[in-house]
Amino acid sequence: MTTVKAGDAVAPQLVRSTQEEAQDGRVEAVGGNVGEVWRAAWWWGPGNGTWNLPIDWSVINPNSTVIITASEVDGNGVRFVGSAAFDVSSIAPRNGQVIFKINIGWGSAIPMRTDVLVIN
Repeated sequence: MTTVKAGDAVAPQLVRSTQEEAQDGRVEAVGGNVGEVWRAAWWWGPGNGTWNLPIDWSVINPNSTVIITASEVDGNGVRFVGSAAFDVSSIAPRNGQVIFKINIGWGSAIPMRTDVLVIN
């Protein structure tokens, strides 16, 4: 993993997102103790180093289970596995938002995509 000096780190900035809803506008119970499952993606401008980043999404609450993955993307926003390490940790949901820690282990700023799964 590449260590980024604090003065050289660039915070990723949100570029765009997609928040997928049920096709007919309603969500049906999944079963067991799961009532809803939501999935969406967020694209971020170039960044590197370690940052706490927020994602605002109305389906998130303090009791949500939130799973976040991160990938490097090319100029068209397509995910690929490059040489940079992406580490997601410290995922903390609250009303309408989740905050997570991302470490982009690369010496220069690169763009990324986060995919988010919310289970309520």
